[in-house]
Amino acid sequence: MIKHILKIIWNQRRSNGWIFAELLIVAGFLWVMIDTFYVDMVTYRSPLGYDITNVWRFKLTEEGRTDTLPGLSEPEKLTRLIEQIRQNPEVYEVCATFYSCPYSFGNSWRSITPLDGDSSISSAQSFQIRNVTPEYFRLFNVQNSDGKPVYDEVSGVRNALVVSREMADMFYPGKQARGRKVRYDSKEEVFTIASVSSSIRANEYERPEPCFFQCLNGEIYNLVVEDFGARDAELCVRMKRSLSRDDMNLFLDSMGDRLTADNLMVYGITPMQEFRDIQLSGKERDMSNKFSLMLFMLINVFFGIIGTFWLRMQNRRGEIGLRMALGAHRITLQQYMYAEGLCLLAFSLPLVLLFGVNLLMTDYIDTYRQSLSVARVLVTLGATYLLMGGMIILGIWFPVRQAVRMAPADALHYE
Repeated sequence: MIKHILKIIWNQRRSNGWIFAELLIVAGFLWVMIDTFYVDMVTYRSPLGYDITNVWRFKLTEEGRTDTLPGLSEPEKLTRLIEQIRQNPEVYEVCATFYSCPYSFGNSWRSITPLDGDSSISSAQSFQIRNVTPEYFRLFNVQNSDGKPVYDEVSGVRNALVVSREMADMFYPGKQARGRKVRYDSKEEVFTIASVSSSIRANEYERPEPCFFQCLNGEIYNLVVEDFGARDAELCVRMKRSLSRDDMNLFLDSMGDRLTADNLMVYGITPMQEFRDIQLSGKERDMSNKFSLMLFMLINVFFGIIGTFWLRMQNRRGEIGLRMALGAHRITLQQYMYAEGLCLLAFSLPLVLLFGVNLLMTDYIDTYRQSLSVARVLVTLGATYLLMGGMIILGIWFPVRQAVRMAPADALHYE
């Protein structure tokens, strides 16, 4: 049957050539759109490395002092405020960060060098640093590369650092990173890698990048808080249950003076989900525009392919009638027409692959967020050809169904 179909396609190569060219262009364009959509969706659904459920960010301010008595130091004020909030039974955990909170647009970088790792790492190379108290890992449920809580590994460790999986692979390829020593290029002090976290992403549309966390405790905590100021701390609070803004306002009212430490006080709250929505708003608009364009193109492709094969089948009613008169079975004849249309589509596959290779060489295909794996090619090409195959079958089905139901004498009238 296939040999007969190939022979018929070759004999009708003049008319089939234009159809093949149309299928080739449509398949290439549709594959690019589906591949772009695939990368966005897979990246979006990949783990972030943290959880912001029931997390609120408390806004801090400092009032001017009205007395001449010495007050608490900046670290003491922040520590006292954190402990007062943590004592409430409604609170799960409290942590402080400095320009390192999820979805905060924090973007601090620092040069760091492994003492016994990959010697090719440049001393001038910088990585994103997140200054956080150890409770950060418990509050945001950050896991290590083995799926265990990072907090259990950093609690009580002096000068502890937590590096992401990507940074550990860069510093110590194929080796265990935990327990090894690193240092900042501007200081002689040595820090210990207390844990290797899972991949950490800034948001749902970006890939994980090498980064590390500086755990703020002891002297480092005091230095950082004095440097940045207690009022600039990002105070994150995770509640034990989901609360609305009205419920949180009632919670703040019930706390009373416990939201104040010396002249440092809480003056507002914002759910972490709101920061996420702000950061993703532009990305989601781009995704919406991409989806609308893809839907528009699919509608055009749908009617274009269906119309092409519909007209093609209408022009072959005489051939269908002749086959019916010679004893061809209706079902067999329908299957033959479907197979012929799908063969035309299959012939475009090698050229579409060649088209994809050219796009890859020109860096048009996104391989930064997702590698061009065999699975990715199979999924996107499979989706492309399934969509187009369904359109072809639909374009053939109705006119062929009408033609095979005609009496052979009537069908032969067209011949």
